[in-house]
Amino acid sequence: MPFVTFEWGTGITRRTHGVPFLMYEPRRTQVAELLVDAAPFAARTHLVQGERRLSFAETFERIEAVAGLLYERGLRPGDRLLLQAPNSPEWVITLWAGLRLGAIVAPGNSWWSEPEVEHAVRLVSPTLVVGDEARLAKVPSDTTKLDIASLQNPGELEAPPRPPGQEDGPALIVFTAGTTGAPKGVVLAHRSVIANLHNLLVISQRLPHQLDLSRSAPVNLQSGPGFHIGGVQSLLLNLLSGATVVFLSGRFDATEVLELIQRERATVWGAVPTMASRVVEHPDIDSYDLNSIRSISMGGSSVQPRLLDELRKHFPNAQRGLSTIYGMTETGGTVASASGALMAEYPSTAGRPLPVCELYIASPDEHGDGEIVVRTPGQLLGYWGEAQTELLDADGYVHTGDQGRLVDGLLFVTGRIKDLIIRGGENIAPAHVEAALLTHPQVRNAAVIGLPDHDLGEVVAAAIQTETPDGVTPAELAAHVTPLLARFAVPAQWWISTEPLPMTDAGKPDKRALARLWPGE
Repeated sequence: MPFVTFEWGTGITRRTHGVPFLMYEPRRTQVAELLVDAAPFAARTHLVQGERRLSFAETFERIEAVAGLLYERGLRPGDRLLLQAPNSPEWVITLWAGLRLGAIVAPGNSWWSEPEVEHAVRLVSPTLVVGDEARLAKVPSDTTKLDIASLQNPGELEAPPRPPGQEDGPALIVFTAGTTGAPKGVVLAHRSVIANLHNLLVISQRLPHQLDLSRSAPVNLQSGPGFHIGGVQSLLLNLLSGATVVFLSGRFDATEVLELIQRERATVWGAVPTMASRVVEHPDIDSYDLNSIRSISMGGSSVQPRLLDELRKHFPNAQRGLSTIYGMTETGGTVASASGALMAEYPSTAGRPLPVCELYIASPDEHGDGEIVVRTPGQLLGYWGEAQTELLDADGYVHTGDQGRLVDGLLFVTGRIKDLIIRGGENIAPAHVEAALLTHPQVRNAAVIGLPDHDLGEVVAAAIQTETPDGVTPAELAAHVTPLLARFAVPAQWWISTEPLPMTDAGKPDKRALARLWPGE
């Protein structure tokens, strides 16, 4: 792959057309152009899973071959490509191949139930769905499918020239849990994806032209799923920094995390707090050599000071490299971040807003708490299939639904305004779970809340009013909703009674009262 020198800018200007974002100049305008920036790393190892190891050069070759194969299957610029598979080198290669062709890539949640997969297919109307055997079985039969296992040996097909495009054109559809039901497709422009990366690379002083190629490559253990915005952000940053990305063999397992850190000499590890907690609580953690880790980044939910103390204890060389980020899918990723000395001094802060993120607190109360509102070039174009997005106001600001305050320029996230549960980093819409529960003939009313949990942050709890005494058991309800919901959304705690649920004056279940009255173990 030819290398074209491009110097990413650090100067900030305000855009004069459309939404007046603050933006860096000069900048890349198409996500596929990032492959050119990674050309100098050709000889380095890029993707690792089990015994498989692909260099950057081999990754580039396979991206071109898979792009040719997808083109042969009918994928064209502007078409949607739905990805339904767990982390693997082929997942990354397919993502890049779709972007290389100018398609809009939609990384689907690999934990979705069959109805949720069907909803995603109806929503984005993909030209092609690429996935593994188990997940393709959930895809409607009238949809064109391709088994991702076949892409390990894609042949030698040639891809057409990369099509031109506009930076405000859609690049990705990243799914997130809406507060009212089924997953929503957040549309991120090429501008959105690149601006988020540009922000992070500027503050870390790791823009592609700033890198010292004689230094050892970072080794990043990717323990979270690629289909989240944090996963996409991590994979693209790793490409631009010439990093080796190490994947787990399957679902998250604390023992495998420790083994891979030791075996691969991982230097960077990104995780949601639940994953980090499970690792530091592993009974054999002290028997592993974890000294290679220099950086641990956490996001997806708040980080407790106790967890930070445990991480500092077990990963002594990451003392200055502990970091936390705040952001959401709708902002295209990170809005604020904190690390090192700042985290040590203010362990509960989400950090300082990034340079081109304009952030304020709307309608603050006497304590300064209000809704976090942000405008960033990384933010969404809208939700796929929806004409308007209430999240965006007339000035182009995103109303996050999160509650927080600003103190001396530091952001503190203090709660959530919107009705959403975050279980182990996964967003769950209570209304979606309630709708599934109400399909059971014995359920007269249902209210779903998040209850605090040491391991997961929150667990899904369902209060049920039944039609008749002893009409249904928790096990029966769980079995009933399991085919309808992602596995992480199935309630783990139950309160079943024939008594009416506490209600608000507006005639809705009083969820604050439920949380306060919830019976103990």
